[in-house]
Amino acid sequence: MKLLFIRHGAPDYIKDCLTEKGTAQAERLAERLKDEHITAAYMSPMGRAKETAHICLDGTGIPLTECAWLHEFDVSVHGLNGDILPWDLEPECRRDGRIFDREGFDLSDTARGTDMKARYLAVSEGLDSVLAAHGLIKDGDMYVKQGVCGDTLAFFCHFGATCVMIAKLLGISPVLTLQGMSCEPTAIAVMCTDDRFGNRVNFRLHSYGDINHLEDRQESGINYK
Repeated sequence: MKLLFIRHGAPDYIKDCLTEKGTAQAERLAERLKDEHITAAYMSPMGRAKETAHICLDGTGIPLTECAWLHEFDVSVHGLNGDILPWDLEPECRRDGRIFDREGFDLSDTARGTDMKARYLAVSEGLDSVLAAHGLIKDGDMYVKQGVCGDTLAFFCHFGATCVMIAKLLGISPVLTLQGMSCEPTAIAVMCTDDRFGNRVNFRLHSYGDINHLEDRQESGINYK
């Protein structure tokens, strides 16, 4: 099974829609996705992700389902000087090692008393329900295939939501991905099942942040300096 986690095009965050540039990016993304043979797609309820999904899939016949749990992971956590988003934590917050515990990150000073763990669990349960519908059943820290399980699934969502899903499938704290990754608008992350062990599988991250479909990658989005 192949999973494509796709960030929306360049957004107007105030209006929650794509900018003119974001629409052009999504059109290039649509050309890129034609070769993926997507079986089914899922999208965030937010406007910028929905617009991206529809530009890419309208007229293709690929089933597209809206999922509330794919909403941007815009949880407020505790920074040094007040509440901030989880990808904006100051480096000093890393001194509290509990944020790197995949089970106990909510016990850290950063996440205690917030809804980060509840939101993480909602994403995890939502993703597992989709995988189960396509024949992959969660069994502890692995998945068990029911049949061939060769579908390609696309998730049109956001940077934060993608980080959480990748962390969940790799079995690591979401703080690691939220703090350690960055991606541009319409970037694609690819995870595939490791099928070497019969019907027992885990996921591997094959690529992240792919924007090769964009003509001008230097102007594609965020550039951290």
